[in-house]
Amino acid sequence: MTSIRISNVISKSIILIMFLASIIVSGRGFADTVLYHIVSEKQLANLTQNNVYTPLSFAEERYIHFSKLSLILPIANDAYKDKQVLFLLEVTFSDSDDDLKWIGDNPDYYKGLHLSMIGKKLEFTRDNNNQWVLPVM
Repeated sequence: MTSIRISNVISKSIILIMFLASIIVSGRGFADTVLYHIVSEKQLANLTQNNVYTPLSFAEERYIHFSKLSLILPIANDAYKDKQVLFLLEVTFSDSDDDLKWIGDNPDYYKGLHLSMIGKKLEFTRDNNNQWVLPVM
């Protein structure tokens, strides 16, 4: 009976170690934050140097605006309504990243965005009323 309990403990320990190792290898932690940034095709191409994207507004504001997914469409259909091609960048931040700062519901990143942080780059489409529609996630 004791050898069965020891075997069960060993099996559960191995599963736990494998799970933790997969998190470490993936680079994602338990408390990562996924946020979104809207960018035009031209901005992303022209404002990226050495795999770091820095929007024009960074020179004055010293940060990059990010949003929760629920706030993206109103922003896209206001500030980006005249753009022809628009992308949504899905970016994962470590909660220990000191360059990500929140003021209320508004997260801002006080550093250029390294392209390796981008999990997905999704293209917006327009509906029959010429309004931007969220990309399929």
